[in-house]
Amino acid sequence: MKKEMSNINSLEKTLDSSEHGSAAAVKKILFMIYRTAALFAGRLVKYLITLILCIVITLPLLVFLIFRKVFAGSNIFIPMDIIGQRGLPVRIKYFNLKKYYWRNAALLFYVLSGKLQLTGLSIKEYDMQNRVPGDACLYNVKPGIFNLWFLRSSSRIAHKSKLEIEMEYNFKNSLRGDILLIIKSIPAAFFHVEVKDYHAEINLLGIKFQNMTMMEAVERIAEHIGRNERRKIFFVNPDCFNKTFSDKGYFELLHKADYIFPDGIGVHLACKMINNPLKENINGTDMLPFLCQMALQRGFSFYLVGGKPGIAAKMKAKLENDYPGIKIAGEQHGFFDREKDSASVLAKINEQNPDILLVAFGVPVQEKWIEDNFDRINCRIAMGVGGLFDFYSGNIKRAPTWMREIGVEWFFRFLMEPKRMFRRYFIGNPVFIFRVLRWKSRKDKKE
Repeated sequence: MKKEMSNINSLEKTLDSSEHGSAAAVKKILFMIYRTAALFAGRLVKYLITLILCIVITLPLLVFLIFRKVFAGSNIFIPMDIIGQRGLPVRIKYFNLKKYYWRNAALLFYVLSGKLQLTGLSIKEYDMQNRVPGDACLYNVKPGIFNLWFLRSSSRIAHKSKLEIEMEYNFKNSLRGDILLIIKSIPAAFFHVEVKDYHAEINLLGIKFQNMTMMEAVERIAEHIGRNERRKIFFVNPDCFNKTFSDKGYFELLHKADYIFPDGIGVHLACKMINNPLKENINGTDMLPFLCQMALQRGFSFYLVGGKPGIAAKMKAKLENDYPGIKIAGEQHGFFDREKDSASVLAKINEQNPDILLVAFGVPVQEKWIEDNFDRINCRIAMGVGGLFDFYSGNIKRAPTWMREIGVEWFFRFLMEPKRMFRRYFIGNPVFIFRVLRWKSRKDKKE
């Protein structure tokens, strides 16, 4: 609502300064009426949506739980104290059901009673000892059933802190944005996983990869550079897993990597299927801004190798513009003869002695090049980043945030390059899911 209020207020000030007398007074009264009507309309829309959801979902569930209480003696509700408006404790009750979305359906009653909002900040259990510094500014609004934190964390792209995402919603929310938030939360619920403990490492189709948050991964990289330790870092998405079945050399070298990070909603779903949930989706494109900020703070340098002629240079210029003061030691396009010219390329890299080498040849060529030459490269971190240069330079457009939030970035990639991506997504993704199911079945039988 703040967006609409801001527009109304600015227009009101403009009229107030340009007109005087009775005409200005009438205009001011009309805009006060309009402002009140806009606020009322927004609340009415949300109230109607809540009422419909209550009738369609909440009441049938309540009837079911009452019958279960009568015949099985199970409790209908699970009580909890949460942080309400002004930071005060508020007692609410969830439905006594396992699934997140069915359990939360009981909260619609509290929207009608005024304790909660349909959309707002995330619902947090009341615990004064675990309050986050700086979060007091968020308590001017009530918690909401649908919230941006749930959306981002469900699709595993909540790379910012919870406080930052809450503040993003608080300062950007509008009626249109809230309705879109509700719509986007429906597919996001499909990806949602509730878990208290995560495994530090996940084994999927015989490939073990690290299970970290984005910030944990970036901090780990910084620690290795600070200690002058050398590490190879690769990323794996469903297409990478599929490639390991036809390219045993690629499969073997992945086992030699120091770090492998999971990339894409497909890997997240696969981890959910094997009951070993993923903390976050860590891909090179999302990691780059955090990596650059870390490098700026600690004075680390990059070297860029890969992409078509001109793309690495374009990326270098854009990085230097976006992150003033960042050290880009050099760049080299990826269209060179890797058998004949690798020695000269390595000599250029070694002359600059970069901290982080980003290699963008595509999978598995980049991983094989790094593995074959790692002992001859003077860098601390060598990272295979696939299409990062194309995305960041603007050569290939990346999916908008809303598509990444609901897990359909892959479909946007298909729309951008239908001929090249059809086989990867419409054939490769189902093959990947089939392989995961078969692998899980065999693993379960052995156990």
